[in-house]
Parts: sequence; C-alpha cells; structure tokens
Amino acid sequence: MKRPTLKDVAQKAGTSLMTVSRVVNNRPGVSDETKAKIMKAIEELGYRPHSDARSLRVGKTGRIGVVVSDIRNPFYAEMVGDIEDLAEKTGMTVIVTDTERKLQQEQRALETLYNSGVDSIIIAPEGYSVEHLESYKKKGINIVSFGVHCPEGNFSEVWIDEIEGARKVGKYLLKRGVKRVVLIMGNPRKFTTSGRTEGFIQGFGKVPDYILHLPVNWQSSYNAVIEMKKLPEAFFCYNDLMALGVIKALREKGAVPGKDVAVVGYDDVFFAEISALTTVRIDKSKMVNTAFTLALSDNVEKIKFVPKLILRKSA
Repeated sequence: MKRPTLKDVAQKAGTSLMTVSRVVNNRPGVSDETKAKIMKAIEELGYRPHSDARSLRVGKTGRIGVVVSDIRNPFYAEMVGDIEDLAEKTGMTVIVTDTERKLQQEQRALETLYNSGVDSIIIAPEGYSVEHLESYKKKGINIVSFGVHCPEGNFSEVWIDEIEGARKVGKYLLKRGVKRVVLIMGNPRKFTTSGRTEGFIQGFGKVPDYILHLPVNWQSSYNAVIEMKKLPEAFFCYNDLMALGVIKALREKGAVPGKDVAVVGYDDVFFAEISALTTVRIDKSKMVNTAFTLALSDNVEKIKFVPKLILRKSA
C-alpha cells in the first residue's frame, strides 16, 4: 500500500498543501475549523511525517552516529548502551559502527554515516590522524571525540587524562616497593597507549623492564604471559580485558594474582569489581552524558576527565 503523503491529506481535507504543512509543523495561521478537517484527514489516512522529508524542512534527521573501535570490548558496549538510552529519551535514532581498530575502516565508517544523513557523530577515534574528522565537521556534521584528546582538531571532545590516570598506577606500585614491571599495551601510535605508557613512567620513576604492544584482547595478553620464563612483580595492562588474560595465565602457571604478582587494568568495566581487579576507573556514565549533550550542541568544547585508581585484591 502506498504511503499517504501531504498531498493526499490536502486533497481529502479540501485544503492547500501549504495549509496542511502549517498544521503538521504546528505553525500559526490556520483556523480551528480547517485544522480540525486536516487532523481528521490525517487520522483517516494514517499519515505519518517521513523523517527524511522532515529533515529537508527543519535541517535535522534525528539520527546520531556512533563509531567505536571494538564493540566486543565491554567499555564500548557500555558506552553505546548509555548513548542509546539517552537517544531513546530524546526521540533520536542511533546508528553504530565498529572499526576493528583500523584507521581505514574508521574513515569508511564516517563516510557511511555521512551518507545515511546523521546530524552528529560521537567517535572513539584511533587518534593519530584527525584530518578526516575535520573534513566531516566542515561538511556540517557535529563531531564529538570520545576518550581521545585531539588538541589540533576544531571539534568537541570529552577526553581522558591518560597520563594522570597511569601516573597514579606507577606511583602506587613504586610505593609498594615493586621493581620489576611489565606493561602490556596496545597500538603504540594511539593516544591512549602513549599516554598510559608515559604516565606510568612518570609515576614509577623509570622505564619498566618490558613494554609489550599487543592486539587489544585477552588472548594476546594470556599468550604473552604463558610464554614468559620469568614473571615480573607486576603487570600494568592497557585495559581490563587484557588484565583478565594476564590473571588467567598467572593462575595456570601456579601464581596467585595480588599475592605473587600484582595486576592492574584500566577502564573499570562491569566485571572488574566481580573479578577483584585493581584498575583505573573512567567515569563512563558522566562522559557519555557530556558527549551526548555536545553532540546536540553547536558549541565546540574540550572537556577533560581525570581517572581514579581503584584498589582491589589483584594489586
């Protein structure tokens, strides 16, 4: 069945197309009698405004794009869930894409979202290139960087002070008298990796024994620890998933996490507390609320969040 149009409503109500448009868009200048006729025609025809048609009139589609590097990572799964909750309250539609931590796929994701007509995009970018983000900002898409600081970018961001968060870990392990540490990090080109590495070294006072750059998943950290002939006194991991991989490997090697070897993660996702994992807490809920507000605003703001070290049994 053909979808009823404004023209169909106008013909049934015996009015002009412009008059129907005024009623649909709640504009003044229409008598109560004529408005009643139009509303009756709308009800009888089952007319519903088309979102794309409405976007041509008001300049908005009500769509918001979200780009994450790995939706399987609980941190991003929680982030997307919170955004969807906020979008539902405001009557917006969320379109989510996953880049698998690849810059090229990030660029393709932005193009796809742009072609779908989103009003704004909240993105957790790779961070070592911002030209493509700038280009979509210039095309009229409101860009909000989530978690990554891009000081040269002319777009909004809610970013994490990675250096300060990791510095707290370094200071804590130094205070505990730890001397041999292994850092298990992600892509060294990323802002998050470089910030967490630099911050740890600042807090610890020296470069750790080893810094491993691995794929960001629990299997890679698990395999790395399983293959170690000699264990360090502590591990500081890029995120909680990698920390859990370390803990699994330690147990299989007969070591007790938190007693024989300290393990520290990053993010404080939902399972960190259940696993008694010492980690760096990021206030995801507050960050998401801030990012969502900025996505609906024309203002460009760069808002920093400072993480907190949460001590549990693993360290």
